[in-house]
Amino acid sequence: MMDVVTFAGGKTSRIAFGCGRLVGGAGLRASARLVEAARDLGITHFDVAPSYGLGLAEDVLGEVLAGDVAATVATKVGIGRPKNPGFLSVVRQIARPLLASTPAIKAWLAKGASAGAERKAFNVAQMEASIAESLRRLRRGSVDALLLHEPDPEGVGPEAQAFLEGLLARGTAKTIGSGTGGRLHGLPDFGTVRQYRWDLAGTPVDEKGTHILHGVMRSLAAPSDAERAALANAMRKMGCVSSNSEAAPAALLSLALGSAPGAIILISTNDPVRLRSTIARIDWEVASGGRREILSAFRDASGHNARGSK
Repeated sequence: MMDVVTFAGGKTSRIAFGCGRLVGGAGLRASARLVEAARDLGITHFDVAPSYGLGLAEDVLGEVLAGDVAATVATKVGIGRPKNPGFLSVVRQIARPLLASTPAIKAWLAKGASAGAERKAFNVAQMEASIAESLRRLRRGSVDALLLHEPDPEGVGPEAQAFLEGLLARGTAKTIGSGTGGRLHGLPDFGTVRQYRWDLAGTPVDEKGTHILHGVMRSLAAPSDAERAALANAMRKMGCVSSNSEAAPAALLSLALGSAPGAIILISTNDPVRLRSTIARIDWEVASGGRREILSAFRDASGHNARGSK
């Protein structure tokens, strides 16, 4: 059974779906199946941004989650949409078979996806236009969380902060915070939600507010010998004999959930079958903080919580 956590005045699943791979336009049907699969598995939290999915990920969520009162949605302000998302969607569908084998095509598409997208767009006019467009595409009157997307560590100015707090007061956003592709220390002290990359060697689970962690699967390529050994040992205790096995993602996800009680863990994939397989293999006893000998050995050997998040 999917674990839940208190979030935005209600409850949502501790496993959340990261929507960076959702693509509308020519890829709408396939992307919609991903969201439908996530909901069927009990995932209720979805993380999106105007720039995700070539600028069309919010449209996919709006299509599938319209009227779904159990689903919680976090979107962002600060990075705009790329230009020509429909054209890029068609190109991506055509080029998909070549992406893995032809790095030059993948790099070209990535460059095209970010072309024309504003960054550091945190003035009031930009944010007001961004959230209005996001709500229209999401088909919602409010979002459960609105995050600053890759803000500077010092945060935003007083006018921008007052605007965001006004959205909170009016109920346009139920919670506010910030998110980064990097570590926690790169985020400003703003709002009650912090979204950042999970650190195998240190997740500050005792801090106030909601922590949303991403990048868990990247830890299968742990940077140090000690961390690799700790991870391999814990996974073996859970019956996962190899980091290359099909059970490895679920074992790592179980450890991440158990190591960061109360945190939401983001996962992302473009394959509904892989998503179902991973969720089905999660050891919920470990994920809920049980089998403490596994979690304790993992924390001790990896230096978990000893080095902090930097």
